[in-house]
Amino acid sequence: MFLPDCHLTVLVAFAEYLAVDYHALALVPDYLTDIKAAGVPLTSLTIMQSLELMEAKEGKTLFISGGTGSLGAMAIPLAKAKGLIVVTNGSIGNKERVLKLGVDRFIDYKTEDYSQTLSQVDYVLDTLGGSEIKKQFSIMKEGGQLVSLRAMPNGSFAKRMKLPKWKQIAMGLAGRKFDKLAKKYGVGFHFVFVEANGRQLQEVADIFSELQIKPSIDRVYKFADVNQALDKVANGHSKGKTVLTFD
Repeated sequence: MFLPDCHLTVLVAFAEYLAVDYHALALVPDYLTDIKAAGVPLTSLTIMQSLELMEAKEGKTLFISGGTGSLGAMAIPLAKAKGLIVVTNGSIGNKERVLKLGVDRFIDYKTEDYSQTLSQVDYVLDTLGGSEIKKQFSIMKEGGQLVSLRAMPNGSFAKRMKLPKWKQIAMGLAGRKFDKLAKKYGVGFHFVFVEANGRQLQEVADIFSELQIKPSIDRVYKFADVNQALDKVANGHSKGKTVLTFD
């Protein structure tokens, strides 16, 4: 039961007040401010749901493509907390920052092609999509699992989300090329769209409390400047989450 003075976090957007199903809630670790806590749910749930789809196991290798942004800043410590060996690529200017987050290997995308230097990777978290999908399949061991945040949803995604039959058919057609490519390489392909999940969010909170993880916040905007905040997110290149405040 949540008491009136409990400090809570929940997956919401653009609302000062909102009634939320308590099953979607989790207690915020005491050491986090409201601003820091606001940057946790969306990305952390995306990561947790991706790792569950992969059935990720301790000691296995995870490659996070383009993992130097706000998603990587959350994915790296959570994956490390689950005992995974984490590799990512990105701009050299971000190397020291992601190494401090716990990444085991950093690849400078300007000087090294990960598809030429990595192999036998167990899991891939794709944040790039497009032509990178095929390259990522090529570095995986047979039976590996790739979860994409950027590719097209496929039929299995539609079934998992319990979408209407016509949407299952449509998405099955839309994602067929990725399914066929995955089959060619002998790996699994999954698309993820984050859902509210209090159990997973509480697991995240427990990991944060144990490891004292500090969420990366790039910039805080007042709600009156919401369009500027949206422009910043759309332009990319963030080093952390963009947060709105109603103060």
